[in-house]
Amino acid sequence: MNAKCKKALNFIGCSLVPFSICLIIAVSLIGIVFRTYTSGGITATDLTDAWTDSNGEPFALDSFISSNGDIVPQRVFYSTMVNDMDTELVFRCRNCFVNIYINGHLSYADDMDMPLMYGVSPGSRWHNIAIDASNKPVLICLEVTPSFHNSKGVIDNIYIGHARNITRIVTSMRVPGFIVSAFLMIFGVILMLLYVYLNKRFAMGKDLLYLGVATFFTATWCSAESLMWQYFYGYSEVVHLIGYLALAAIPMSFGMLAVHRLKGKMNMVAQIYSMVCCINLITVTILHITGIAEFHYSLTFTHILLALLVPILILLVLSYTSDNRHSNNMFIYTLLIVLVISLIMSLAKYRSGSYGDYSTYTRIAIVCFLSDLIICQLGQAAETFSMGLKANMMHDMALTDHMTKLLNRTAYAEHTSDYNHMIDSFSPLGIIQFDVNNLKKVNDTLGHEKGDQMIMAVADGLRESFTENTDLYRMGGDEFLAVINCLDPENVYEEGIKRLNAYCERQNKNPDLGFKLQIAHGFTMIRGNKSLSEAIDEADELMYENKRMLKGLQT
Repeated sequence: MNAKCKKALNFIGCSLVPFSICLIIAVSLIGIVFRTYTSGGITATDLTDAWTDSNGEPFALDSFISSNGDIVPQRVFYSTMVNDMDTELVFRCRNCFVNIYINGHLSYADDMDMPLMYGVSPGSRWHNIAIDASNKPVLICLEVTPSFHNSKGVIDNIYIGHARNITRIVTSMRVPGFIVSAFLMIFGVILMLLYVYLNKRFAMGKDLLYLGVATFFTATWCSAESLMWQYFYGYSEVVHLIGYLALAAIPMSFGMLAVHRLKGKMNMVAQIYSMVCCINLITVTILHITGIAEFHYSLTFTHILLALLVPILILLVLSYTSDNRHSNNMFIYTLLIVLVISLIMSLAKYRSGSYGDYSTYTRIAIVCFLSDLIICQLGQAAETFSMGLKANMMHDMALTDHMTKLLNRTAYAEHTSDYNHMIDSFSPLGIIQFDVNNLKKVNDTLGHEKGDQMIMAVADGLRESFTENTDLYRMGGDEFLAVINCLDPENVYEEGIKRLNAYCERQNKNPDLGFKLQIAHGFTMIRGNKSLSEAIDEADELMYENKRMLKGLQT
């Protein structure tokens, strides 16, 4: 294969293949979104309008209220033709219970008897009722009982048609918000795990932890408000409770982040705010689960805390931009403006009773806030990670002999406490002292460059001979130390010395070496019977005996 072909294949492998994968993913996503949001093939009738009350007067499905302070059922009626089999009536009710009558017969009775901890409202509950085909008009009656004295019950997302088509309509409206919420929940968990990792390695601040907690609570509430859990999982009262708890926890979690980030007088304000939010969360939870006061009746105070959170979020973002000189402040400020507008719109929508899309504004706000902080915080995390790696590298360099790349005397001093701990716990240690014979002679006769080569050869031999459970140190000059930490140091020593002797024999057969490689050694064992310094001295004496023996053999 010629060079041009190789170059062409290289280009395909490095450029066209990743581009093709991205193209396939992009086209697939566009196809899914296009098909989801096009109405072709969907035949379901929206029944939002044309309902009447018992007197035949038009009635809006978002205005079920208590009568003179008494919670009483209200009936609304709708007449329609049902010509197809497998027809279903599907709708969502909020803060109310619904009994369903078809042609005057009770087809479904809502479960109004809920455990105390869930309160008096089922939250957002979906209903699916099968309706038989008929050649006569079908009269649908909804008997609606509001849950609260001071809030309207609402019925929306009401359709009649094939169940599959209705599911497509409902999910096409809800899936994007649910996906964003799920992503934010996962992202919150990732931020918390990232904090655990970075804090363990580099002692990073708690910004990521508090940001992860705040993101998770916010995403949990948004996920509950997407209504997808209720639609597919059911048990709306459980999701309703989780959503309320998450909503009450949102200001507290962001308040904790503010306490960590803000300085001076604003730090005191953040502390007070965070404490009030914590008291609010504990109080409303206890009142709710004991049945004294439902979450719904304490929402006003939670909304006040959320409104007060807006300026705190602004200060938080500004605190990050002031710390991060490399951030794109214009982009961050734009997102900040969208954040404030979105939060105001969300609160306004909820307080006005327009429940349909108010959580969408909250999702936009939290995405903007996270985008702001991600730009700043991940840059800070990357800088911390980089500084930590540099610190680790500097630390490793300080413990490594620059010539042989073995551990040095400083490393041995740092590891001494670990060895002493092993000795105190009666763990066996093997100590080997090494000394290079004739290094001074080589330096004097052949030069220091040859002497350095001799030291490097010894280091390579030690690395090759003692491969497991052994720390190798160059203690200085021609002195080396090995510490063996295993259950049988003596066996490691014997096998290692065999390999070292074989290594020296191979090296000495090289005619270009210029010197004879000869390494004296002394070995001793520690089994709780002597101190580390005593073992070093004993190994040193044995090494000098071996050194004299080798010189005697040499002569």
